Formats: sequence, structure tokens, C-alpha cells
Amino acid sequence: MAKSATSPEALRIEAIAQAKRLMRVSRTAALATLDPESGAPLATLVGVVSDFDGAPLFLMSTLSRHTRHLQRDPRASALLSEPPARGDPLNHPRVTLTGRISPDDRPNARARYLQRYPKARLYAGFADFGVFRLDVESVHFNGGFGRAQPLEPSDVLAPREGESALIEAEPRLLQEINARGDAYVAALAGFTPSARRVWRGIGLDSEGLDLSSGSRAGRLQFASAARDEASWRAQLEATCGERSNRRRSD
Repeated sequence: MAKSATSPEALRIEAIAQAKRLMRVSRTAALATLDPESGAPLATLVGVVSDFDGAPLFLMSTLSRHTRHLQRDPRASALLSEPPARGDPLNHPRVTLTGRISPDDRPNARARYLQRYPKARLYAGFADFGVFRLDVESVHFNGGFGRAQPLEPSDVLAPREGESALIEAEPRLLQEINARGDAYVAALAGFTPSARRVWRGIGLDSEGLDLSSGSRAGRLQFASAARDEASWRAQLEATCGERSNRRRSD
């Protein structure tokens, strides 16, 4: 078992890595909005995916109570976590992102959501549904008991340099990755291949690759950011090589 980080800098690096992972693999969020009439908070469960830089994207109906709140007061926070496999859920990492939520009409924002939730196509085209983005203004990370860390948005948001080039290359790259078969994709996600699960790449960004198998989500995080298709491919191969070397040395 790997030892936990102990120095302040090591703890901070570990917290950033955990927060980044939660922003990419969390499938739902507890979204808190403010009632403009009473000022009282309302928390509700919503589906969430990550934008290219990691900021949360939501597909929401304008008829819902929380969306009506946001139309008058866009301030909100979203709590992201993973279902704990075992033990006390309060001893597992979670991150709260606070900022302002506004409609996001970019075609790529909708595409990112539907790549991760293909069944949402059943209602995504309804007139009252739209994609919304939370522009992160503050970050509250808690890694478990005694492991809270103050983080800044710049710590957890990925660089957007090269975004257009990588968005253009994304369908081609995902097709190539998924064509290599379930064993390869499962290994990218850090899981052992299983006849009961089929893993596939569902999205990418400058810092890595998002993967999915049914209700399970995985993430391949790069050591440094890519700026174009060639550097993204190089980072993928380098990260896969490092992971293989670690497995051989274990």
C-alpha cells in the first residue's frame, strides 16, 4: 500500500490531483441554488460532466425550480464526490465548486454531455432543456478527516490552449482508442478487463482522457498538458508507458 503524503507541499499536490479526478469522473452533483424570494438555499441532485477545462456542465430544464432560481440569481455551488466503496463516506474525498451558472449554447458543450449520457438524447432536444456551465470562482476540497486543503480555481482547471484543435481531433482520437479493444481501454482506466464490462473512451481534454463502462467512470491523467493532436498522442503513449513500468516493478 502506498504511503500517504505528509509534507505540506505533498499534501497540496495530492489534494489537487484528487480534486481534478473528482471533477472528471463524478457523474452526479449536489447543486445548491438560492431562492430569490426567501434567500433560502435549495440542494438538488443533477447530472454533471466536465467541460474541456474541467468546469461542471449540466443539462437542466428551465421548468425546474433550481433553474428558475439561477435565472434570477446565478450564484451556486456543486458538491462532487464518488460513491465510497466501503467505510465512512465522510472519510472519502469530495470537492465543492462555487461560482455562477449560466446557459452554454456551444455545440461542444452539448456534445460532451451526450457523449457521457447517451440516454439523455431522449429529452435533451426538448425546448425547455439546455446546457449550463458553472464558472468556478472558489474551490473547497476535503480529502477526508483532517485532510482539507485550500485550493484555487487555477489549481484545478486545465489549460485551454489548443482547445479548438483538440476538439476537432477528439472524434478521431476516441475512435482510434476504442478500436484497440476493451482490454486496452480497460487498462487505460486502471481496471482489469471483464467479460461483463466494456470500457470506452468518452472524452478528452488537454490533461487526459475520460473513460466509461456503464455506471463506472475512469480517468487517465497526463503528467503535463497537451496543446495539439501530436502532443496529445505523445502524452497518451508516455502515460501508458509509465503505467506499464509501474506494474512491472510492483
